[in-house]
Amino acid sequence: MEKQEISNAITEHAIYKLKLNEMVRKGELEDHQGPCTETDCRFGKWFYGTAVSSRHRSSYFYKQVKQLHGEFHEVACRVVGLAAQGDTEEAERLMDHEGEFSQVSNKLMETLMRWRDLV
Repeated sequence: MEKQEISNAITEHAIYKLKLNEMVRKGELEDHQGPCTETDCRFGKWFYGTAVSSRHRSSYFYKQVKQLHGEFHEVACRVVGLAAQGDTEEAERLMDHEGEFSQVSNKLMETLMRWRDLV
């Protein structure tokens, strides 16, 4: 595993977050179960795939990222579920700067960046 792979993962996460924000804001929720599965996003496919060595899988950062990535999808699922039910105000509250979605997302990004810097 190289720094570039983690950098790509950081980029994928940022794109996913932006797309989710956009879908909620515009009310374009085709599949509200989409963000509920942490292994189906591009980041998850990479993270849980064969590209990450067993040595890295046993590292502190891998375990932290795994936990935070799961939390991210749990909150994203709630956000999309609320928006799909028409409660966009609550969905947007979770996504604002101080909201739970943003907090978990930021922790995940910070942990990925620290991990990348040590690889």
